[in-house]
Amino acid sequence: MQLTILGSSAAYPRAGGACSGYLVEEGKTKLLVDCGTGVLSNLQRAVALKDVNHIVLSHFHADHCFDVIPYRYALMRSLNKALHPHLHLPPGGNEALLKVVSAFNTSPTFFSAYFQVEEYNPEAGLKLGDLSIEFTSVKHYIKSYAMAVCGSKRLVYSADSGLCDELAELAREADLFLCEATRGEHDDTEWGHLAAGEVGALSRRAKVKRLLLTHFWPDHDYTLNIKEAEAAFGKPVEVAEELRTYVL
Repeated sequence: MQLTILGSSAAYPRAGGACSGYLVEEGKTKLLVDCGTGVLSNLQRAVALKDVNHIVLSHFHADHCFDVIPYRYALMRSLNKALHPHLHLPPGGNEALLKVVSAFNTSPTFFSAYFQVEEYNPEAGLKLGDLSIEFTSVKHYIKSYAMAVCGSKRLVYSADSGLCDELAELAREADLFLCEATRGEHDDTEWGHLAAGEVGALSRRAKVKRLLLTHFWPDHDYTLNIKEAEAAFGKPVEVAEELRTYVL
């Protein structure tokens, strides 16, 4: 099982980078988790579009979903006309995405003509080829779902979340915990995101085996925040590097 970071920026991409997007591979299954601004470009640097079986979105903030729009246009091209990847959306997701594109296209099949669009049931989870996904609703400004992606290993992804027991429980004994650590300033009191020190403490409590931080503001130096995470976690912490592949 392996994870490739396609984008790790919060809200807007760093120069030459991308927002949230993560490729998880197990056997013949290639799963794209979130598809924020710039992710489609990096996805094509990592794999061919024909190889992507499934796309799962955690929530509908732009930095986690907007590149499904150019992805749809890529699927229109003759080279890709036989491709119909599964697009797994949170409840109400089809309507939400159609509202996003309604300013320039009002077709109810804008996405479903090219993707196999399905809304997942967070309580039931998903079975996607060689992988399965367990969801939990976490603390954010809109409905957001953290995920445990399981194959030969257990990868937990926080999505966007503030500090909450639900995330800690999902992360319990994860082989790799891919967690947002957006709040960089000590006087930042945003409740819908996590500070690195909070992530470290949560991960230690949850007995996470390996911690990988992501979702950083491009204009902030997180050096001290990462040290705080390591102190709270009690062992080294990794930072997501775009286009790097992590083997679990």
